Amino acid sequence: MYPMARITFGWAAPLLVGLVLVAGCSRSPEAQKARHLERGDKFIERAQYREAILEYRNVLKFDPANARAIKQLGLAHYHLGEMAQAFRYLLKTQEFTPDDLDVRLKLGGIYYLGGKREEARDAALSVLGQQPKTLDALALLADTASTPEEIDATIQRLEAARADLGDRAKLHLGLGVLYLRKRDLPRAEAAFQEAVAREPKSIESHSMLGAFYLVKRDVAQAEREFKAAADLAPIGSPARLTLANFYLSAQKPDEAKRILSEITQQNPDYLPAWRRRAEIAFQERNYDESLKALQAILKKNPSDLEGHLLQGRVRLAKHETTEAIQEFQQVLKLDPRNAVGHYQLGLAQLQAGSLQQAKAELKEATSIAPNFTDAVLALAELNIQSGAVQPAIEDLEKFVARQPGVFRAYTLLGSAYLAKREPAKATELFRRLVTLAPQDPRGHYFLGVALRAEAKPLEAKKEFEAALTLAPAYVEPLADLAAMALAEKQRDAALSRVTRQIALAPKAGGLQYLLGNVYLARGEPALAEGAFLKAIELEPQRVDAYMQLGSLYQSSGRYDEALLKLNEALKADPQNVQAQMLVGIVYERKGDFPKAQETLEKILTQNPRLAVAANNLAMLYLEHGGDKEKALALAQTAKEVAPDDPHISDTLGWILYQRGVYQQAVSLLRESAAKLPENPVIQYHLGLASMKAGDKEGAKRALSAAVNSPVAFTGKDEARRTLAELK
Repeated sequence: MYPMARITFGWAAPLLVGLVLVAGCSRSPEAQKARHLERGDKFIERAQYREAILEYRNVLKFDPANARAIKQLGLAHYHLGEMAQAFRYLLKTQEFTPDDLDVRLKLGGIYYLGGKREEARDAALSVLGQQPKTLDALALLADTASTPEEIDATIQRLEAARADLGDRAKLHLGLGVLYLRKRDLPRAEAAFQEAVAREPKSIESHSMLGAFYLVKRDVAQAEREFKAAADLAPIGSPARLTLANFYLSAQKPDEAKRILSEITQQNPDYLPAWRRRAEIAFQERNYDESLKALQAILKKNPSDLEGHLLQGRVRLAKHETTEAIQEFQQVLKLDPRNAVGHYQLGLAQLQAGSLQQAKAELKEATSIAPNFTDAVLALAELNIQSGAVQPAIEDLEKFVARQPGVFRAYTLLGSAYLAKREPAKATELFRRLVTLAPQDPRGHYFLGVALRAEAKPLEAKKEFEAALTLAPAYVEPLADLAAMALAEKQRDAALSRVTRQIALAPKAGGLQYLLGNVYLARGEPALAEGAFLKAIELEPQRVDAYMQLGSLYQSSGRYDEALLKLNEALKADPQNVQAQMLVGIVYERKGDFPKAQETLEKILTQNPRLAVAANNLAMLYLEHGGDKEKALALAQTAKEVAPDDPHISDTLGWILYQRGVYQQAVSLLRESAAKLPENPVIQYHLGLASMKAGDKEGAKRALSAAVNSPVAFTGKDEARRTLAELK
């Protein structure tokens, strides 16, 4: 409820600015400074805040400690709604003039908007200590009252001011907010209505009465008040934006878009409307339309932090990773401690395959904002996936203690305990989760997973069944039940349990997908194919079913059908890397090596550091007439990104062997063979490299392992011949 500054925009003519700069060259620094100050003040009077900012910044070039310019910069940014920039200048102003109550109050408002309630409340109380009847300070005090004692004390304070300020709407709005927090809806409604009665043309009063009616779920009354506020407000105003947001929440997107379009057409300098248009287009996955709106913002204000943030997210969604990274880096250049910027940059680095850089950015985000849920969970998940389980556990235990209601934090912490082979801790944690949310089927499912890890199958099955009772179409617990039956060699029981559940949820494509996997486990590919096709019929966007069909067809040599299904998967999800990788594999198996290379090259254009794609393309270049230098560079990139992957070590080692770098090749191939001792191709590679490096005994051991393997592979005859020569 604390009043936000009215946001207006205006732009000075470039020619005029140019003339001023030229004329200024002939004046002394003091004269130029005075001229810029005078011009800045005039722009402020006309509410041309953007132009005023340029003038005051010019003042600081001559006099970096000019108190007036610093204060006016803070106020100009405040009026534009640019609170991060305003805060910096107003905080400096407070150092110069600690008794400036207006500045102190505005800082309090910024603290409140930034979630720092205690600092905001202290600012309000400080102002009221000197001027007890300051209405804006009373309003901020009302906004920051949270405990029952604070709410009652603030109500008494506002009631005491009624004699002096009772004719002002803002006093009654403060009372309305406080009564609403007490859940005294009749008194809250009366207070908001009194505010409107006192000042019928108060935009804020109509807006807050509309928000109150939304709390009461009286949509018709809310619409009436929001429209009244919008009609009173200028075309480019928060009230018009609020009306558009109301229509979005009321499932009337066309009305919302109409209002936003009117604002941007009639007042194109009102950037929040462009931003909302960009956000809506982004949510609707209309990325090009979103970028168009963002260009309008950044053309008018190249330093618009939120604009760069959203543009980075759009680029990330389009898998334009390099451009996304550049946008987020620009955000951090403007605001180095922007937690959201670090978080988004972390996601972009992850998409680029830069695991360590992603971790570093996510860690920075959580150090700046320890309660930033998305960043904490993303970092924990990344740590778990990369084997850094203990740091994930430490971070999540602290987070759960601070925020015990975040479901995903429990599931990740439990997964970390399981990864550390501490299933008892996971079980204890998930029991707490079931107690916290007994009707949430996920709690029962995760408890079942932990009990299964503790080798308590009967208790685990009980929890999986409990999850399915709460959510009959829940695939994961049924998948575990089927997997347990298959592990116990009860193939018929697995099939029976899945078909029984399908009878309870016949329209669930996920259950049909699971049925297909059970048929595959039973060695019944024809029935599996039928189940996957049924899953797609029920859920046409089910990418995993398309991919299973693609794998099924390619394993039986039906390459064209495989490609058809995989292309359908990519229509549903054009950026699905697994589907793209499978397309490359199918082309390779089909013998169409140029197409396989082209597919992998396209993947690496979007994800330059995707280790598996770089590795596979390196092998294709090496073995099928590609660029050998590129093959080496790709293998080295893959090794850098995934240093512990034995397949990548094999690829790089084999390339080095082909180039005559035998000692390095042997080192990499030994590393690979130690992790995959049963892989005959790796043993074959190690045998040849060891022989060239002069290690005949090592060569004999590796080649013997390759030759004695029951698996057929290209090079087996050469392995036999070489082994015979060594003997």
